[in-house]
Amino acid sequence: MTCDVSVVIPTYNSSTTLRRALGSVHGQSLLPREIIVVDDGSDDWVQSQLIAASYSDIISTRFIHLEENRGVSTARNVGVSAAVCRYLAFLDSDDVWFKDKLAIQYGLMTSRHLDLSMHQYRDDLGCPQGDAEDRQDVSSPSVSSLSAWTPLLRNDNTSTVMVLRQKMVSYDTSLRRGEDFKLYMELLSRHRCRGAYIRHALAGAFKSTIGASGLSQDVKGMHLGRMLGLQKLISESSIDVLQYIFGVTTETVKYPIRVLKVWLRNRAAMSGGGM
Repeated sequence: MTCDVSVVIPTYNSSTTLRRALGSVHGQSLLPREIIVVDDGSDDWVQSQLIAASYSDIISTRFIHLEENRGVSTARNVGVSAAVCRYLAFLDSDDVWFKDKLAIQYGLMTSRHLDLSMHQYRDDLGCPQGDAEDRQDVSSPSVSSLSAWTPLLRNDNTSTVMVLRQKMVSYDTSLRRGEDFKLYMELLSRHRCRGAYIRHALAGAFKSTIGASGLSQDVKGMHLGRMLGLQKLISESSIDVLQYIFGVTTETVKYPIRVLKVWLRNRAAMSGGGM
């Protein structure tokens, strides 16, 4: 069975993980109608094209190659423009979906007539607890509402998002970091989308969500991108002053905590390597 969902997968020099990402889509208990892979000017785009083509027998799969690297926002926007289904779901090329992700999320979207939904995300899937999480029963996950304040409190991963295509807005191509946060705020605040949050992990990755490469500059880039996103949101009247003040305050508090977490993880890794 298939559902009325277009899956958009941006990729950049990630042919080594793209096969795993596509495999997780093909392993869904409820398959999407189409997959759109957008290569963002990669050096290995030919390999990615061959990988995408190898999965096209079961699900309609389109591969779009951009001649120049223009950033993930542009790649996602290109994929959205090419999509034909009622709902859009996003998957990063180094992430995977758990097998019931679409069945649960699509069922929630259609039964509750939602414009937007997200769910929890599991990083470090290679560790035993991550594998165990994937095997847990998710037939009746708990659900809470999304509000225009929710993204200010959390850092939600793009691979957890499903949007009604009619309500979708473009990613801000001027942002290299924080583009997803700005989009969620626009959808929930300015466009007043009806949203829900599934309190169970239905997607994940084999890396940490904080400082993906273990470097503090990754965390700094995320922080600066989010702060710039807040500035743009208030200047565009997408959020009000209270949301802006609250967002800046929470981000200012969270930043040193993220830096400390990366430092502790790197120190633990160095200690382990020396044993």
